[in-house]
Amino acid sequence: MKNFTHLKDFTIDELNAIIDSAMALKKSAPAGLPLAGKSLAFCFMNPSLRTQVSFSVATASLGGHPVTLSLGSGGTWGMESVEGVVMDGTAAEHLKEAVPVLGRMCQGLGLRSFPAGKSWAEDKAEPALAAFIKYSTVPVINMESASGHPCQALADLMTIKERMKPRNKNFLLSWAPHIKALPMAVPNSAVEIASMAGMNVTIARPEGYDLDPEVMARVKANCAANGSRLNVTDKVPQAFAGQNVVYGKSWGSIANYGTPPSSDPAFRKKWTVSSANMKRTDNAIFMHCLPVRRNLVVEDAVLDGPWSVVIDEAENRLHTAKAVLLHLLASPKTTAAARRHRK
Repeated sequence: MKNFTHLKDFTIDELNAIIDSAMALKKSAPAGLPLAGKSLAFCFMNPSLRTQVSFSVATASLGGHPVTLSLGSGGTWGMESVEGVVMDGTAAEHLKEAVPVLGRMCQGLGLRSFPAGKSWAEDKAEPALAAFIKYSTVPVINMESASGHPCQALADLMTIKERMKPRNKNFLLSWAPHIKALPMAVPNSAVEIASMAGMNVTIARPEGYDLDPEVMARVKANCAANGSRLNVTDKVPQAFAGQNVVYGKSWGSIANYGTPPSSDPAFRKKWTVSSANMKRTDNAIFMHCLPVRRNLVVEDAVLDGPWSVVIDEAENRLHTAKAVLLHLLASPKTTAAARRHRK
């Protein structure tokens, strides 16, 4: 049984094959309805716009039936993910029962979970995602977890490939201010897939905001294997010089886990992605997973200017969702036909 839960489970060739399929599906629908007769349950433990809509529309457009569930938010019983606990709290059902029940009724499951923000060690263990993987009898899709967002990463690389050949291009992940300590899921996956694609990766962040060490070890290994560069710096705006892709994103500090970043105006001004910084680049595109807080994470002038590709990037969530569903649930013949259609 195939899952789509972690980028590290795939080679870059396998990920590019899924992206090729997505590019073909963006041009035209596949012949027939390859997911006809199949139902998929998409389970959300936190709010969602692009992820929820993209997978629902993708499933329906391929002939399947999407079921969207808000776990424990009035949509279902509160769910427990930790084994061996005495369930005398708010959770009325354990994922140990809920997941296999869903697997008896549906042909695929998606989970979007969210970190509690109290302990990085506990959040990194991904108890909800681990329970879905362990107890599901059907394919599981990670629609974002505490430490990774592989579906967003696919759309990110697709958006880049629509504009340039990634190998040897310069990719900057630039930390940005926020009112909350956000998860590392998107930035972890963004730099991982960029390094897999052979890009030169720069990470600009304040001291104390390093990404997950295990992810960084894979990024370092990918860059070494591809002969590309990896640079981690706290120097802005210098980091913007010569970049081809700028990805603005906030994330919390592991050292001070769960603590929001400084609200000092000078600190915020330094790290907000500005038009002045973008002018230092090599005509770079600006990317962000959305939603984005304007004039905190990034200036209006950037989002509304010629650099921004965030709407295209969001649209590509739909096409990559279709490709992931075909990869997991359609016949190999259908998936291969989708890739050939692009050529």
